[in-house]
Amino acid sequence: MELTLAQQQDIGLPFVLDRLQPLSPLGRERKRALRPYARDELAPLQRELENLGKAVALGEMPALDRFRQGLMQLRDIRATVARLKERELDQVELFELKRYLMLLRGMAEDFETLQEIARWEGIALRDVPEALSILDPEGSGNPSFSLRDQWSCELAAARREKREIEKQISLAAGGEREALLIRRTAVVLREETAEQKLCADLSKSLRPYGPAISHSLEALGHLDLLLAKAALAKELGGVQPILTDRELSLVNMVHPSMADSLQRQGAAFMPLSLALGPGAAVLTGANMGGKSVCLKTLALNVYLVHCGLFPFAREAQVPFFDQLCLVWGEGEDGREGLSSFGGELMAADAAARAVQTGFCLVLFDEFARGTNPAEAVKLQQGALGYFGASGSICLFVTHYAPVAARAARRYLVRGIRDLDAAEGRRMIAAGADMLSVLRRFMDYGVEEITNADVPQKALVVAELLGVEEGLLSAVRREYILSED
Repeated sequence: MELTLAQQQDIGLPFVLDRLQPLSPLGRERKRALRPYARDELAPLQRELENLGKAVALGEMPALDRFRQGLMQLRDIRATVARLKERELDQVELFELKRYLMLLRGMAEDFETLQEIARWEGIALRDVPEALSILDPEGSGNPSFSLRDQWSCELAAARREKREIEKQISLAAGGEREALLIRRTAVVLREETAEQKLCADLSKSLRPYGPAISHSLEALGHLDLLLAKAALAKELGGVQPILTDRELSLVNMVHPSMADSLQRQGAAFMPLSLALGPGAAVLTGANMGGKSVCLKTLALNVYLVHCGLFPFAREAQVPFFDQLCLVWGEGEDGREGLSSFGGELMAADAAARAVQTGFCLVLFDEFARGTNPAEAVKLQQGALGYFGASGSICLFVTHYAPVAARAARRYLVRGIRDLDAAEGRRMIAAGADMLSVLRRFMDYGVEEITNADVPQKALVVAELLGVEEGLLSAVRREYILSED
Protein backbone atom coordinates (compact mmCIF):
# COMPACT_ATOMS: atom_id res chain seq x y z
CA MET A 1 0.00 0.00 0.00
CA GLU A 2 3.03 2.26 0.23
CA LEU A 3 3.21 5.24 -2.15
CA THR A 4 6.35 6.94 -3.37
CA LEU A 5 7.16 10.40 -2.06
CA ALA A 6 6.18 11.83 -5.45
CA GLN A 7 2.80 10.08 -5.30
CA GLN A 8 2.23 11.23 -1.71
CA GLN A 9 2.95 14.78 -2.82
CA ASP A 10 0.68 14.41 -5.83
CA ILE A 11 -2.38 13.32 -3.84
CA GLY A 12 -1.86 16.04 -1.22
CA LEU A 13 -0.68 13.96 1.75
CA PRO A 14 1.97 16.50 2.96
CA PHE A 15 -0.74 19.13 3.54
CA VAL A 16 -2.54 16.75 5.88
CA LEU A 17 0.60 15.64 7.70
CA ASP A 18 1.72 19.24 8.19
CA ARG A 19 -1.46 19.77 10.20
CA LEU A 20 -0.96 16.63 12.26
CA GLN A 21 0.79 18.13 15.28
CA PRO A 22 1.82 15.83 18.16
CA LEU A 23 3.06 17.69 21.22
CA SER A 24 6.01 15.54 22.27
CA PRO A 25 9.16 14.20 20.59
CA LEU A 26 7.77 10.68 21.07
CA GLY A 27 4.57 11.57 19.25
CA ARG A 28 6.46 13.36 16.49
CA GLU A 29 8.63 10.30 15.94
CA ARG A 30 5.52 8.15 15.60
CA LYS A 31 4.16 10.63 13.08
CA ARG A 32 7.35 10.32 11.02
CA ALA A 33 6.95 6.55 11.11
CA LEU A 34 3.33 6.63 9.88
CA ARG A 35 2.76 4.07 7.15
CA PRO A 36 -0.16 2.03 5.84
CA TYR A 37 -1.07 -1.02 7.88
CA ALA A 38 -0.38 -4.39 6.24
CA ARG A 39 -3.11 -6.98 5.70
CA ASP A 40 -1.95 -9.03 8.69
CA GLU A 41 -2.38 -5.84 10.76
CA LEU A 42 -6.07 -5.48 9.96
CA ALA A 43 -7.13 -6.03 13.58
CA PRO A 44 -4.71 -3.36 14.92
CA LEU A 45 -5.96 -0.95 12.21
CA GLN A 46 -9.57 -1.55 13.22
CA ARG A 47 -8.66 -0.98 16.85
CA GLU A 48 -6.74 2.21 16.04
CA LEU A 49 -9.68 3.64 14.09
CA GLU A 50 -12.07 2.77 16.92
CA ASN A 51 -9.75 4.33 19.49
CA LEU A 52 -9.48 7.42 17.31
CA GLY A 53 -13.26 7.69 17.22
CA LYS A 54 -13.31 7.60 21.02
CA ALA A 55 -10.62 10.30 21.15
CA VAL A 56 -12.63 12.51 18.80
CA ALA A 57 -15.68 12.07 21.01
CA LEU A 58 -13.84 13.33 24.11
CA GLY A 59 -15.02 16.75 25.14
CA GLU A 60 -12.77 19.40 26.61
CA MET A 61 -12.06 18.76 30.28
CA PRO A 62 -9.37 19.70 32.83
CA ALA A 63 -7.81 16.22 32.76
CA LEU A 64 -7.35 16.45 28.99
CA ASP A 65 -5.83 19.91 29.25
CA ARG A 66 -3.39 18.74 31.93
CA PHE A 67 -2.51 15.66 29.89
CA ARG A 68 -1.69 17.82 26.87
CA GLN A 69 0.45 20.10 29.03
CA GLY A 70 2.30 17.02 30.26
CA LEU A 71 2.94 15.94 26.66
CA MET A 72 4.48 19.34 25.94
CA GLN A 73 6.90 18.82 28.86
CA LEU A 74 7.74 15.26 27.88
CA ARG A 75 11.30 14.51 26.79
CA ASP A 76 12.58 11.46 25.00
CA ILE A 77 14.58 9.55 27.61
CA ARG A 78 14.42 6.16 25.90
CA ALA A 79 18.18 6.14 25.39
CA THR A 80 18.68 6.68 29.13
CA VAL A 81 16.30 3.82 29.95
CA ALA A 82 18.10 1.59 27.43
CA ARG A 83 21.48 2.36 29.04
CA LEU A 84 20.05 1.35 32.40
CA LYS A 85 20.09 -2.27 31.18
CA GLU A 86 23.85 -2.24 30.63
CA ARG A 87 25.53 0.15 33.05
CA GLU A 88 25.00 2.58 35.87
CA LEU A 89 23.45 5.97 35.12
CA ASP A 90 25.22 9.18 35.98
CA GLN A 91 23.70 12.00 37.99
CA VAL A 92 22.34 13.84 34.95
CA GLU A 93 20.64 10.69 33.70
CA LEU A 94 19.21 9.96 37.13
CA PHE A 95 17.85 13.51 37.19
CA GLU A 96 16.20 12.98 33.77
CA LEU A 97 14.64 9.77 35.02
CA LYS A 98 13.33 11.32 38.22
CA ARG A 99 11.84 14.26 36.34
CA TYR A 100 10.08 11.87 33.97
CA LEU A 101 8.72 9.65 36.73
CA MET A 102 7.27 12.66 38.52
CA LEU A 103 5.66 13.86 35.28
CA LEU A 104 4.36 10.34 34.62
CA ARG A 105 2.70 10.19 38.03
CA GLY A 106 0.39 13.09 37.21
CA MET A 107 -0.19 12.04 33.61
CA ALA A 108 -1.14 8.51 34.66
CA GLU A 109 -3.78 9.95 37.00
CA ASP A 110 -5.20 12.11 34.21
CA PHE A 111 -5.13 9.16 31.83
CA GLU A 112 -7.27 7.14 34.20
CA THR A 113 -9.83 9.96 34.22
CA LEU A 114 -9.85 10.03 30.41
CA GLN A 115 -9.93 6.23 30.17
CA GLU A 116 -13.08 6.07 32.28
CA ILE A 117 -14.81 7.96 29.45
CA ALA A 118 -12.93 6.84 26.34
CA ARG A 119 -12.45 3.12 27.11
CA TRP A 120 -9.54 2.88 24.66
CA GLU A 121 -8.62 -0.68 23.73
CA GLY A 122 -5.02 -1.88 23.92
CA ILE A 123 -3.68 1.31 25.54
CA ALA A 124 -2.53 1.36 29.15
CA LEU A 125 -0.52 3.99 31.00
CA ARG A 126 0.69 3.19 34.50
CA ASP A 127 2.73 5.08 37.05
CA VAL A 128 5.93 3.44 38.34
CA PRO A 129 5.90 4.58 41.97
CA GLU A 130 8.49 2.03 43.10
CA ALA A 131 11.07 3.56 40.77
CA LEU A 132 10.22 7.09 41.87
CA SER A 133 10.57 6.15 45.54
CA ILE A 134 14.17 5.08 44.84
CA LEU A 135 15.04 8.56 43.54
CA ASP A 136 12.80 10.44 45.97
CA PRO A 137 12.66 8.28 49.10
CA GLU A 138 11.50 11.18 51.26
CA GLY A 139 8.56 11.84 48.91
CA SER A 140 9.51 15.49 48.66
CA GLY A 141 7.97 15.99 45.21
CA ASN A 142 10.94 18.14 44.25
CA PRO A 143 11.90 17.46 40.61
CA SER A 144 15.54 18.39 41.19
CA PHE A 145 18.03 15.64 41.93
CA SER A 146 21.24 15.28 43.90
CA LEU A 147 23.09 12.48 45.63
CA ARG A 148 22.12 12.92 49.26
CA ASP A 149 24.55 12.41 52.16
CA GLN A 150 22.02 10.27 54.04
CA TRP A 151 22.01 7.73 51.16
CA SER A 152 25.68 6.74 51.72
CA CYS A 153 27.88 6.74 54.83
CA GLU A 154 31.04 6.80 52.68
CA LEU A 155 29.80 9.79 50.71
CA ALA A 156 28.72 11.67 53.82
CA ALA A 157 32.09 11.10 55.52
CA ALA A 158 34.06 12.22 52.44
CA ARG A 159 31.99 15.39 52.09
CA ARG A 160 32.39 16.24 55.81
CA GLU A 161 36.13 15.83 55.60
CA LYS A 162 36.28 17.90 52.41
CA ARG A 163 34.36 20.76 54.06
CA GLU A 164 36.70 20.74 57.09
CA ILE A 165 39.81 20.79 54.88
CA GLU A 166 38.38 23.65 52.80
CA LYS A 167 37.86 25.69 56.01
CA GLN A 168 41.47 25.06 57.01
CA ILE A 169 42.71 25.97 53.54
CA SER A 170 41.02 29.35 53.79
CA LEU A 171 43.10 30.15 56.90
CA ALA A 172 46.39 28.46 56.01
CA ALA A 173 49.40 29.71 54.05
CA GLY A 174 52.69 28.49 52.70
CA GLY A 175 53.66 24.86 53.13
CA GLU A 176 50.69 24.13 55.38
CA ARG A 177 48.31 25.27 52.61
CA GLU A 178 50.07 23.09 50.03
CA ALA A 179 49.71 20.04 52.27
CA LEU A 180 46.02 20.74 52.80
CA LEU A 181 45.45 21.02 49.06
CA ILE A 182 47.06 17.61 48.55
CA ARG A 183 44.81 16.15 51.23
CA ARG A 184 41.74 17.74 49.57
CA THR A 185 42.59 16.10 46.23
CA ALA A 186 42.66 12.68 47.89
CA VAL A 187 39.33 13.33 49.62
CA VAL A 188 37.72 14.50 46.34
CA LEU A 189 38.76 11.20 44.76
CA ARG A 190 37.10 9.35 47.62
CA GLU A 191 33.98 11.49 47.18
CA GLU A 192 33.84 10.75 43.45
CA THR A 193 34.29 7.03 44.10
CA ALA A 194 31.46 7.11 46.66
CA GLU A 195 29.22 8.99 44.19
CA GLN A 196 29.92 6.45 41.46
CA LYS A 197 29.14 3.60 43.85
CA LEU A 198 25.90 5.30 44.90
CA CYS A 199 24.90 5.85 41.25
CA ALA A 200 25.61 2.18 40.60
CA ASP A 201 23.52 1.12 43.60
CA LEU A 202 20.62 3.36 42.54
CA SER A 203 20.84 2.07 38.97
CA LYS A 204 20.83 -1.52 40.17
CA SER A 205 17.71 -0.81 42.22
CA LEU A 206 16.03 0.89 39.24
CA ARG A 207 16.93 -1.77 36.68
CA PRO A 208 13.95 -4.10 37.35
CA TYR A 209 11.59 -1.23 36.52
CA GLY A 210 13.18 -0.47 33.14
CA PRO A 211 10.59 -2.43 31.10
CA ALA A 212 7.68 -0.68 32.85
CA ILE A 213 9.26 2.72 32.23
CA SER A 214 9.86 1.85 28.57
CA HIS A 215 6.26 0.73 28.20
CA SER A 216 5.00 4.00 29.65
CA LEU A 217 7.08 5.99 27.16
CA GLU A 218 5.67 3.99 24.23
CA ALA A 219 2.14 4.45 25.55
CA LEU A 220 2.62 8.21 25.82
CA GLY A 221 3.93 8.40 22.25
CA HIS A 222 0.89 6.45 21.06
CA LEU A 223 -1.52 8.63 23.01
CA ASP A 224 0.14 11.81 21.78
CA LEU A 225 -0.27 10.81 18.14
CA LEU A 226 -3.82 9.55 18.77
CA LEU A 227 -4.88 12.88 20.28
CA ALA A 228 -3.17 14.73 17.41
CA LYS A 229 -5.14 12.61 14.92
CA ALA A 230 -8.33 13.47 16.80
CA ALA A 231 -7.54 17.19 16.69
CA LEU A 232 -6.89 16.91 12.95
CA ALA A 233 -10.20 15.12 12.38
CA LYS A 234 -12.04 17.85 14.26
CA GLU A 235 -10.21 20.60 12.39
CA LEU A 236 -10.69 19.25 8.87
CA GLY A 237 -13.89 17.25 9.20
CA GLY A 238 -12.75 13.65 9.47
CA VAL A 239 -15.22 10.81 9.98
CA GLN A 240 -14.77 7.35 11.46
CA PRO A 241 -14.83 4.88 8.55
CA ILE A 242 -16.50 1.50 8.46
CA LEU A 243 -14.12 -1.18 7.24
CA THR A 244 -16.01 -3.28 4.71
CA ASP A 245 -15.28 -6.49 2.83
CA ARG A 246 -15.33 -5.31 -0.80
CA GLU A 247 -17.45 -2.16 -1.11
CA LEU A 248 -16.01 1.35 -1.25
CA SER A 249 -18.27 4.31 -0.56
CA LEU A 250 -17.34 7.87 0.34
CA VAL A 251 -20.09 10.45 0.76
CA ASN A 252 -19.23 14.14 0.49
CA MET A 253 -15.50 13.58 0.62
CA VAL A 254 -13.21 16.61 0.57
CA HIS A 255 -9.61 17.23 -0.42
CA PRO A 256 -8.24 19.46 2.39
CA SER A 257 -5.39 21.00 0.40
CA MET A 258 -7.59 21.96 -2.52
CA ALA A 259 -10.37 23.12 -0.21
CA ASP A 260 -7.89 25.37 1.61
CA SER A 261 -6.59 26.79 -1.67
CA LEU A 262 -10.10 27.53 -2.93
CA GLN A 263 -11.11 29.10 0.37
CA ARG A 264 -8.17 31.50 0.17
CA GLN A 265 -9.43 32.47 -3.29
CA GLY A 266 -12.94 33.11 -2.03
CA ALA A 267 -14.40 29.85 -3.38
CA ALA A 268 -15.45 26.54 -1.89
CA PHE A 269 -14.61 22.91 -2.60
CA MET A 270 -17.64 20.93 -3.72
CA PRO A 271 -17.77 17.63 -1.82
CA LEU A 272 -17.60 14.47 -3.96
CA SER A 273 -19.40 11.17 -3.52
CA LEU A 274 -18.50 7.81 -5.07
CA ALA A 275 -19.67 4.24 -4.53
CA LEU A 276 -17.56 1.49 -6.11
CA GLY A 277 -17.40 -2.28 -5.93
CA PRO A 278 -15.19 -4.92 -7.53
CA GLY A 279 -14.86 -4.30 -11.25
CA ALA A 280 -14.12 -1.28 -13.40
CA ALA A 281 -16.04 2.00 -13.44
CA VAL A 282 -15.38 5.11 -15.52
CA LEU A 283 -15.41 8.79 -14.67
CA THR A 284 -16.03 11.15 -17.57
CA GLY A 285 -16.46 14.86 -18.00
CA ALA A 286 -15.21 17.82 -19.96
CA ASN A 287 -11.67 19.18 -19.70
CA MET A 288 -11.05 21.31 -16.61
CA GLY A 289 -14.08 19.68 -15.02
CA GLY A 290 -12.34 18.25 -11.97
CA LYS A 291 -11.86 14.58 -12.86
CA SER A 292 -8.25 14.49 -11.69
CA VAL A 293 -9.30 16.27 -8.50
CA CYS A 294 -11.84 13.51 -7.90
CA LEU A 295 -9.20 10.79 -8.34
CA LYS A 296 -6.74 12.50 -6.01
CA THR A 297 -9.45 13.12 -3.42
CA LEU A 298 -10.39 9.44 -3.49
CA ALA A 299 -6.76 8.27 -3.35
CA LEU A 300 -5.90 10.57 -0.45
CA ASN A 301 -8.86 9.58 1.69
CA VAL A 302 -8.42 5.86 1.09
CA TYR A 303 -4.70 6.15 1.88
CA LEU A 304 -5.44 8.02 5.13
CA VAL A 305 -7.71 5.23 6.33
CA HIS A 306 -4.99 2.66 5.73
CA CYS A 307 -2.57 4.81 7.78
CA GLY A 308 -5.00 4.86 10.72
CA LEU A 309 -6.38 8.37 10.17
CA PHE A 310 -9.93 9.47 9.47
CA PRO A 311 -10.93 10.30 5.90
CA PHE A 312 -12.42 13.72 5.24
CA ALA A 313 -16.02 12.92 4.35
CA ARG A 314 -19.51 12.83 5.78
CA GLU A 315 -19.66 9.02 5.59
CA ALA A 316 -17.03 6.47 4.65
CA GLN A 317 -17.05 2.74 4.00
CA VAL A 318 -13.63 1.50 2.96
CA PRO A 319 -12.36 -2.05 2.33
CA PHE A 320 -8.80 -3.04 3.09
CA PHE A 321 -6.67 -2.80 -0.03
CA ASP A 322 -3.37 -4.57 -0.48
CA GLN A 323 -2.22 -1.92 -2.93
CA LEU A 324 -3.23 1.56 -4.07
CA CYS A 325 -2.14 1.75 -7.71
CA LEU A 326 -1.99 5.19 -9.33
CA VAL A 327 -1.67 5.11 -13.10
CA TRP A 328 -1.26 8.58 -14.44
CA GLY A 329 1.41 10.58 -16.20
CA GLU A 330 4.04 12.33 -14.10
CA GLY A 331 6.11 13.74 -16.95
CA GLU A 332 9.34 12.30 -18.27
CA ASP A 333 11.47 10.19 -15.98
CA GLY A 334 15.05 11.12 -16.72
CA ARG A 335 16.43 8.43 -14.44
CA GLU A 336 14.73 5.66 -16.37
CA GLY A 337 14.82 7.36 -19.77
CA LEU A 338 11.04 6.95 -20.06
CA SER A 339 8.55 9.34 -21.61
CA SER A 340 5.31 10.09 -19.81
CA PHE A 341 3.65 7.34 -21.87
CA GLY A 342 6.40 4.89 -20.98
CA GLY A 343 5.98 5.74 -17.32
CA GLU A 344 2.23 5.11 -17.58
CA LEU A 345 2.84 1.72 -19.15
CA MET A 346 5.21 0.74 -16.36
CA ALA A 347 2.66 1.88 -13.76
CA ALA A 348 -0.07 -0.11 -15.53
CA ASP A 349 2.23 -3.14 -15.59
CA ALA A 350 2.83 -2.85 -11.84
CA ALA A 351 -0.93 -2.54 -11.24
CA ALA A 352 -1.65 -5.57 -13.44
CA ARG A 353 0.78 -7.65 -11.41
CA ALA A 354 -0.58 -6.32 -8.11
CA VAL A 355 -4.18 -7.37 -8.83
CA GLN A 356 -3.02 -10.90 -9.56
CA THR A 357 -2.04 -11.42 -5.93
CA GLY A 358 -4.09 -8.92 -3.93
CA PHE A 359 -7.23 -6.84 -3.65
CA CYS A 360 -6.32 -3.40 -4.98
CA LEU A 361 -7.71 0.04 -5.72
CA VAL A 362 -6.49 1.01 -9.20
CA LEU A 363 -6.96 4.56 -10.46
CA PHE A 364 -6.32 5.50 -14.10
CA ASP A 365 -6.24 9.15 -15.18
CA GLU A 366 -6.57 9.36 -18.98
CA PHE A 367 -4.45 6.26 -19.53
CA ALA A 368 -2.27 6.45 -22.67
CA ARG A 369 -2.84 10.16 -23.11
CA GLY A 370 0.70 10.32 -24.48
CA THR A 371 -0.15 8.33 -27.61
CA ASN A 372 -2.57 8.96 -30.51
CA PRO A 373 -6.34 8.86 -29.77
CA ALA A 374 -7.05 5.73 -31.83
CA GLU A 375 -4.49 3.70 -29.93
CA ALA A 376 -5.43 5.34 -26.62
CA VAL A 377 -9.01 4.06 -27.03
CA LYS A 378 -7.75 0.52 -27.66
CA LEU A 379 -5.36 0.65 -24.71
CA GLN A 380 -8.04 1.99 -22.38
CA GLN A 381 -10.60 -0.57 -23.52
CA GLY A 382 -8.12 -3.39 -23.04
CA ALA A 383 -7.16 -2.16 -19.60
CA LEU A 384 -10.83 -1.71 -18.68
CA GLY A 385 -11.55 -5.31 -19.60
CA TYR A 386 -8.49 -6.70 -17.80
CA PHE A 387 -8.93 -4.80 -14.56
CA GLY A 388 -12.71 -5.15 -14.65
CA ALA A 389 -12.29 -8.93 -14.48
CA SER A 390 -9.57 -8.81 -11.83
CA GLY A 391 -11.82 -8.69 -8.77
CA SER A 392 -10.20 -5.45 -7.61
CA ILE A 393 -11.83 -2.01 -7.63
CA CYS A 394 -10.78 0.13 -10.60
CA LEU A 395 -11.77 3.63 -11.69
CA PHE A 396 -10.84 5.00 -15.12
CA VAL A 397 -10.96 8.66 -16.07
CA THR A 398 -11.57 8.90 -19.80
CA HIS A 399 -12.66 11.35 -22.52
CA TYR A 400 -13.64 8.58 -24.87
CA ALA A 401 -17.28 7.52 -25.27
CA PRO A 402 -16.34 4.05 -26.67
CA VAL A 403 -14.42 3.36 -23.47
CA ALA A 404 -17.23 4.64 -21.24
CA ALA A 405 -19.69 2.47 -23.14
CA ARG A 406 -17.94 -0.70 -21.96
CA ALA A 407 -18.05 0.13 -18.27
CA ALA A 408 -20.67 -1.40 -16.01
CA ARG A 409 -20.74 1.77 -13.89
CA ARG A 410 -20.27 5.34 -15.04
CA TYR A 411 -19.80 8.63 -13.24
CA LEU A 412 -19.84 12.14 -14.61
CA VAL A 413 -18.12 15.24 -13.26
CA ARG A 414 -20.78 17.80 -14.13
CA GLY A 415 -18.24 20.45 -15.14
CA ILE A 416 -19.20 23.61 -17.01
CA ARG A 417 -22.91 24.19 -17.14
CA ASP A 418 -24.99 27.13 -18.36
CA LEU A 419 -21.87 28.99 -19.44
CA ASP A 420 -22.61 32.32 -21.07
CA ALA A 421 -19.40 33.06 -22.98
CA ALA A 422 -20.34 36.71 -23.55
CA GLU A 423 -20.98 37.25 -19.84
CA GLY A 424 -17.73 35.52 -19.01
CA ARG A 425 -15.75 37.77 -21.37
CA ARG A 426 -17.40 40.84 -19.82
CA MET A 427 -16.28 39.63 -16.37
CA ILE A 428 -12.71 39.16 -17.63
CA ALA A 429 -12.77 42.59 -19.29
CA ALA A 430 -13.90 44.07 -15.96
CA GLY A 431 -10.78 42.68 -14.26
CA ALA A 432 -11.83 39.21 -13.11
CA ASP A 433 -9.18 36.53 -13.61
CA MET A 434 -9.91 33.57 -15.84
CA LEU A 435 -9.99 30.98 -13.05
CA SER A 436 -12.55 32.89 -11.01
CA VAL A 437 -14.75 33.23 -14.11
CA LEU A 438 -14.52 29.51 -14.81
CA ARG A 439 -15.41 28.74 -11.18
CA ARG A 440 -18.47 30.93 -11.64
CA PHE A 441 -19.88 28.45 -14.15
CA MET A 442 -18.20 25.23 -12.96
CA ASP A 443 -19.97 22.43 -11.12
CA TYR A 444 -17.41 19.97 -9.70
CA GLY A 445 -20.04 17.59 -8.37
CA VAL A 446 -20.06 13.92 -9.38
CA GLU A 447 -23.17 11.98 -10.37
CA GLU A 448 -23.78 8.44 -11.55
CA ILE A 449 -25.06 8.21 -15.13
CA THR A 450 -26.42 5.45 -17.37
CA ASN A 451 -25.38 6.75 -20.81
CA ALA A 452 -21.85 6.82 -22.16
CA ASP A 453 -21.89 10.31 -23.67
CA VAL A 454 -18.85 12.45 -22.91
CA PRO A 455 -19.62 16.18 -22.57
CA GLN A 456 -18.06 18.44 -25.20
CA LYS A 457 -17.27 21.84 -23.74
CA ALA A 458 -13.96 22.71 -25.38
CA LEU A 459 -15.53 25.14 -27.84
CA VAL A 460 -17.41 26.90 -25.06
CA VAL A 461 -14.20 27.38 -23.06
CA ALA A 462 -12.42 28.68 -26.17
CA GLU A 463 -15.22 31.21 -26.69
CA LEU A 464 -14.99 32.29 -23.06
CA LEU A 465 -11.27 32.86 -23.37
CA GLY A 466 -11.77 35.05 -26.42
CA VAL A 467 -9.80 32.90 -28.88
CA GLU A 468 -9.33 34.68 -32.24
CA GLU A 469 -12.64 34.75 -34.12
CA GLY A 470 -11.29 33.29 -37.36
CA LEU A 471 -9.94 30.28 -35.52
CA LEU A 472 -13.21 29.90 -33.61
CA SER A 473 -15.18 29.98 -36.87
CA ALA A 474 -13.04 27.23 -38.34
CA VAL A 475 -13.55 25.09 -35.23
CA ARG A 476 -17.31 25.71 -35.26
CA ARG A 477 -17.51 24.48 -38.85
CA GLU A 478 -15.89 21.21 -37.79
CA TYR A 479 -18.46 20.78 -35.04
CA ILE A 480 -21.26 21.34 -37.57
CA LEU A 481 -19.75 18.92 -40.07
CA SER A 482 -19.39 16.21 -37.41
CA GLU A 483 -23.09 16.49 -36.62
CA ASP A 484 -24.16 16.01 -40.27
